[in-house]
Amino acid sequence: MSNSDYCIDIFKYTRYKTREVKIGKLLLGGNHPIVVQSMTTTNTNYTEATVNQIKSIFDAGGQMVRMTAQGQREASNLKNIKEELTKQGYNGPLVADIHFNPNAANIAAEHIEKVRINPGNFVDGAKKFESIEYSVESYGEELMMVRKKLTPLLNICKKNNTALRIGTNHGSLSDRIMSRYGDTPMGMVESCMEFLRICQKEDFHRIVLSIKASNARIMVHTVRLLVQKMHEENMNYPLHLGVTEAGEGEDGRIRSAVGIGTLLADGIGDTIRVSLTEDPEKEIPVAQDLIHYTGAKAGHEIITPIPTASYYPFEYKKHESTAVKNIGGQNIPVVIGKIKSVQDKPDYIFSEREDATGISIMPLEQWNKPKVKANCYPLLKNEQAGLLNELTAEIIFIELTYTQLNQKLSETLKNLSNIVLVLKTENKNSIAEQRAAFLWLTAHNMNHPVIIYQNYTEVFDQKTQLKAACDFGPLFLDGFGDGIWIDFEQENEPGIANKTAYAILQAARVRFEKPDYISCPGCGRTLFGLQDTTAKVKERTTHLKGLKIAVMGCIVNGPGEMADADYGYVGSGPGKITLYYQKQVVKKNIDEKDAVDELVQLIKQNNDWKEPV
Repeated sequence: MSNSDYCIDIFKYTRYKTREVKIGKLLLGGNHPIVVQSMTTTNTNYTEATVNQIKSIFDAGGQMVRMTAQGQREASNLKNIKEELTKQGYNGPLVADIHFNPNAANIAAEHIEKVRINPGNFVDGAKKFESIEYSVESYGEELMMVRKKLTPLLNICKKNNTALRIGTNHGSLSDRIMSRYGDTPMGMVESCMEFLRICQKEDFHRIVLSIKASNARIMVHTVRLLVQKMHEENMNYPLHLGVTEAGEGEDGRIRSAVGIGTLLADGIGDTIRVSLTEDPEKEIPVAQDLIHYTGAKAGHEIITPIPTASYYPFEYKKHESTAVKNIGGQNIPVVIGKIKSVQDKPDYIFSEREDATGISIMPLEQWNKPKVKANCYPLLKNEQAGLLNELTAEIIFIELTYTQLNQKLSETLKNLSNIVLVLKTENKNSIAEQRAAFLWLTAHNMNHPVIIYQNYTEVFDQKTQLKAACDFGPLFLDGFGDGIWIDFEQENEPGIANKTAYAILQAARVRFEKPDYISCPGCGRTLFGLQDTTAKVKERTTHLKGLKIAVMGCIVNGPGEMADADYGYVGSGPGKITLYYQKQVVKKNIDEKDAVDELVQLIKQNNDWKEPV
């Protein structure tokens, strides 16, 4: 597939230019800066609490705030919230989040600047996981029903200059879409496009689009496909980016950075929200850091294009390599680090000491000395490639950059089956240059395993974690890389770089070393203490490597987002929890105080429990 089909230049950072949309006084899309937003967790009926939380978000640097409006009463109270904020000098645009209730959307559109609707449940109601056989005629009748329900909202939006976000969620595709397209990226895109085409026919264009998933890989490939589909139909509406139910703490931040950072680095995205299971104002600095770091790639050093490059950015396809011991081939990506931390031990330790212990990599000069033991492997610089035929090590690592790849090196390496490449870069658009290196290797039929390397000269801390997730995540999401090597000058806490490496691989879904938690950030629909409960669930299950556990505040996205999870813990009423095993309800309306114990019991019943070591 040619690069033009993807709407961006994969060898040069370029913002994808969308049409300008006005939301209150805020201008989105076009040449305008990327907008940061968040969402309240209060009950929208409670004016004072909601106003105070909105003020906290704006004070933290948020530029737009969303609130749930699950019913007509909540939608009507948006008027009071807006008036109180205006009285206190806060004029940023507000957004109503609507599910299942077109009447609530119609009311909200009269009071605030933007309404978000979900195509998966705006007309079709709650997800039932039913497979329905549609003829062309019956499917067309369903779309006519959608248009009939949507048009009144569009007319109200036109009258009040209200913007509309068509926000598709992976977890709440309608049974109609699922029956025709299945749980596929194209199904998610069509869910969005069906509503968008109706808006076009009704001559309504004050639109923002989003496609979200808790799975960063699905989210990235699907948003790219949406851009492609809009391109084919001569549309270019602004895009809202987010990894939904990303979780909390560093895992939530890294998962968000991998997903959102990948698209920002592609030049895609006009507004972002980092969904964390934390107080909403804590999302703002994370979003700002992602925008600043990826935007700084503009004006990067020239990356020579590869005319014969074959790159399909809409699905995961593993880069082919031939295994060298446990690196490459069908092996999971390895982690290389220079500190052997207790909890997050790297698979290979880089050391410049002659008496290194464990499985080690060291510069050729140290490796050649007689004290070196077994399980130590040499690392050569590119200019030492001429020595390769003289070495007898089981694995030989050789570092190089994209600019050093050439036909001569290809001929040197072609017949050597013990070589692992360490791919470095000095280009500030490291993603594009390292991706170009993979495309060059493929074009020249070189199947040596590749370790992706980055060195961070500042103190490696929580902000650097986000940078690393933005740098490595896009490559692993697209199937590039047989290993990760995060190098640093100094850490602010021992082992944080190794921990980050494992978290990036897990966020990219290429290696699981701990449970995969899917937890929503909470909103006014949440009926239990989401942050405390998520912490309790983690405390009890943190040793269950690879198990996928979802903690969801309500049923809006719960059952669907949990389709990829093994177990689900979902709020079903005030202080009441429903437990799922995969897509199936197992226990309903459990008291919140007993629910974590019941979840553990359910895991044991299905033989997925292991006692902590």
